[in-house]
Amino acid sequence: MTYFKDIAEALINPTAVIILVVFFIIINNWLFKRSSSFKPSSIAKNSLFIFILVFGGLALVLSLPVGGSTKGQILSFLGIVLSAGIALSSTTLLGNMIAGFMNNTMNRFRIGDLIKIGEHQGRLTNKSLFHTEIQLEDSNFITIPHLYIANNPVKLTRKTNTVLSASVSLGYDVSRVIIEDTLKSAALNIGLKDPYVYITELGDYSVVYKIHGFLEDSGKFFSTSSLLKGAIMDALHYKNIEIVSPTFMNQRRVENQEFIPAHQFVNTDQSEFLPEELIFDEAIKSEEIEKQKDLTVSIESKLRKYQDKLKASQSEEEKKSIQKIISRYETLKERIDRNISPP
Repeated sequence: MTYFKDIAEALINPTAVIILVVFFIIINNWLFKRSSSFKPSSIAKNSLFIFILVFGGLALVLSLPVGGSTKGQILSFLGIVLSAGIALSSTTLLGNMIAGFMNNTMNRFRIGDLIKIGEHQGRLTNKSLFHTEIQLEDSNFITIPHLYIANNPVKLTRKTNTVLSASVSLGYDVSRVIIEDTLKSAALNIGLKDPYVYITELGDYSVVYKIHGFLEDSGKFFSTSSLLKGAIMDALHYKNIEIVSPTFMNQRRVENQEFIPAHQFVNTDQSEFLPEELIFDEAIKSEEIEKQKDLTVSIESKLRKYQDKLKASQSEEEKKSIQKIISRYETLKERIDRNISPP
């Protein structure tokens, strides 16, 4: 009986440490699930989880019912294993973690943003401790390690008033003024604002013109980019301006024949269907959730302000008015929480 009693007493401290570690892990999950004020929650949650496991394991070793030399040997062994793991993964795991911490603390881009990382362009759907996920223009997903992001240029497209552009090369036989006016009218026809034209190159056989215009909503970036190129072709053909390659023009006798198709009316109305709504469906959902989280943070701040005002109020009528406002905010917060985390 004494033998089992000694075993039970020896296991009290390790058991208490294990219970505390489990308790702190549960608290960590509950805390980040309940409050949306932690940004970004997944990164902070995972970092705190690793911190709890490391120090919990250290405390467990120190609480074991063994001699000091044995504890030292166990700690030395764990240190060697940890050092070897860090050394083997320093170029990938640790590098991605450090780069992810740097990218996310700088808050360079948010979920839903249209970004281009290296050769990959799409809308951001998720950010984690080790990688970033974007939804490409073909609606598929790609996971990009943070180390790759840190070593490559990142282009962030503005949500409003972003500049859309397209280039076209034309011959020297057409007046520059006519071409610039035609390109500007093409940009205006598809809804771009304040168009302007740059001449980017004077070649041996042609001039490269680049038309720019301001797009109000970057959610239509890809479809409007295609519309701009189509509108340029239609506008140039309508003005009897040929778009023919220099090789074709200079090596083949065409005499008086023009290579311009018959003009046809093209509907450029985008109100009925936007391919971006299907292509970036998950990115749009993620962006809406982020907006609702931001709204929840604002509501929580207002709730705290009105609760403090309620405590300081002396008038019963004023208290009732404040309680109604608090009730409306709480109802709105519950509705948003249900949208963010559906049952």
